[in-house]
Amino acid sequence: MEYNPYDILGVSPAASKAEIAKAVAVAMKHKKHPVDIIAKAQKSLLKAEERIIADYLHPILPTIKHFKYSDLSALLQPAPTLVLLPEFDGLEQAIAQSAQEERLEQEPLPITLSELFKKGIIACKEGHYPKAIKYLEDYCQRSTDHNSKDYIQAQMWLIKVYKIVGQLETAIALCQLLSKHTHPQVQTWATNTLPKLSKEVSHV
Repeated sequence: MEYNPYDILGVSPAASKAEIAKAVAVAMKHKKHPVDIIAKAQKSLLKAEERIIADYLHPILPTIKHFKYSDLSALLQPAPTLVLLPEFDGLEQAIAQSAQEERLEQEPLPITLSELFKKGIIACKEGHYPKAIKYLEDYCQRSTDHNSKDYIQAQMWLIKVYKIVGQLETAIALCQLLSKHTHPQVQTWATNTLPKLSKEVSHV
């Protein structure tokens, strides 16, 4: 990798999707790197197989950037021992497995609409947000009754989860659609939620 995505976005290897999204916004604002480099770094950290490579190539030892001519004591320190971690022996297998999992995530889940809705709500409440998004997005795509109570609840939960994981633009777009819904209570909820989402965007 010419650029390590962790260095470009200024995040740690333990960064969540929400932290990555926020770091992207900050990086875009400060313009320390070209837009395409920032976008490439975001893509690398959001794709499982590329993130494994980024983790592997992330510097283990801090780089000594500055030396004072009067103090070269750092050069007298014994060289640290580099220990190769055994879990990277199966790097190619791990990348292949991640690619397979990503393909499966993109395929429609072979379960009924009611199961999609139920599992999606449970995943939301348990904090399993990627699963929640997958279940509820599949449910909304396959549902034909956009005025049903379950469909509206699925849309509302998706807005909440999108906000939590940092997909604010997606949350706002979906909320704007609900603000035009024929049901007055749905309109009110969406109208009250939109300013909160817009405020989150302005703080990023």
